[in-house]
Amino acid sequence: MYLSVDFIVDKVAYCVNDDGEACAVPLELIDGTIKEGSVIFQDENERYSVDESEENKRREINFNLAESLFDE
Repeated sequence: MYLSVDFIVDKVAYCVNDDGEACAVPLELIDGTIKEGSVIFQDENERYSVDESEENKRREINFNLAESLFDE
């Protein structure tokens, strides 16, 4: 399951999963460069990795959805 990083405070990433549930992930468990809006996933070793491909895909979907709101 993917998590979207909502915000980062005191070395903890506060995230929301695809079901809308919130969770906190210590930054020390995340591999890769993380920022607000990053998409991460948990591997079998209970570590997290940034998935830039999934992040870009979701940004494109959201952009297209927002743009469709203003189409005439």
